[in-house]
Amino acid sequence: MSANTPIKNIFNQFTAEGSFETAGTFGSGHINDTYLVQTAENDKPDYILRRINQYVFRNVPGLLENTASITDHIRQRKEKYNLNESGLKYIIKLIPAHSGEYYVLDDNNDYWCLMYYIPDSKSLDVVETTDQAFEGGKAFGNFIRNLSDFPVNDLYITIPHFHDVEKRLQWFRESTKEAPENKLNQVREMIAFLEDRAEKMSTISLAGNKGLLPRRVTHNDTKFNNILFSREDKVTCLIDLDTVMKGYAWFDFADALRTCASLATEEETDMEKIGFDIAIFRAFTKGYLSEAHRFLTNEEEALLHLAPMAFTYIQAIRFLTDYLDGDVYYTTGRKDQNLTRTANQFTLLQSILRQQEEMKRIVKDVLEELVTRQDMEMQ
Repeated sequence: MSANTPIKNIFNQFTAEGSFETAGTFGSGHINDTYLVQTAENDKPDYILRRINQYVFRNVPGLLENTASITDHIRQRKEKYNLNESGLKYIIKLIPAHSGEYYVLDDNNDYWCLMYYIPDSKSLDVVETTDQAFEGGKAFGNFIRNLSDFPVNDLYITIPHFHDVEKRLQWFRESTKEAPENKLNQVREMIAFLEDRAEKMSTISLAGNKGLLPRRVTHNDTKFNNILFSREDKVTCLIDLDTVMKGYAWFDFADALRTCASLATEEETDMEKIGFDIAIFRAFTKGYLSEAHRFLTNEEEALLHLAPMAFTYIQAIRFLTDYLDGDVYYTTGRKDQNLTRTANQFTLLQSILRQQEEMKRIVKDVLEELVTRQDMEMQ
């Protein structure tokens, strides 16, 4: 970071408890710069301080207002109904600055925000057990459930067309027209792969565009490492709410499975290690629908098995577009990293496509089991 904006000076502009002792980089996100700030006093909390990427998020005050609004709503709902659903122990809480805003602007006009650090927690880049997948599914289903009565149109759009397949394809095609010839020569087979499958991958997105799916409050970045677990593998908190806005339920279901049911992270370079784990899909789906079933429409549930396919396709487009554009969106640490990420997602997509019928049967079986259980409870 810039020498004229030291972390301590930024931290001291917030209404935090305790005094600054030390700070270090934290997490493995691609977009924002994140620091763990430790306070000098043993009886005071530690904090997460984040610089938000304005290239990605053009309306940072709106982003933070979204976060504050939906987390306040969840807290009020849990207090009103005395809920501790899905084992969620913590809900993100933004710390206001002395100015009263939820952000501080530094000398470079970069936005910073502060929130409590969640102690004794861990995140998972790779899911190791079906129990972890089930817990994660419950957490994201619970997120939809807790915000089912939130006024969705009150949310700011933090990234327009974020999961819009048609728009992503448009931007991708524009990038192919402007990219250097040497890059295009590297990826012509990838371009053909994406174009050949464009119509099929748009099926679920087009259903939304036709008004067949309701708009909901969605997290929109449900990578599995955005769940914090306790040491006993129970979910304690959902984090990284920057992209919370109006969307479709399949966004969250699909992106979570893209990461948790993958046999490797999206950084894996050995394509032989990449595949889609159907047992993890089954466990996550059971957890998700156990919370969300009563709040989803029949149309939403009927299309769920297509969601991981469509979302992995979108992510492949995004990585390849960023590679063609010169790596301006995702953080990269080595040459051609976005190209490797694209190949990774292609391999995962092919594994998902081979298991589509089995995924459809699993969703159907889970729903039938839930309906049977509900009928028995009503008797």
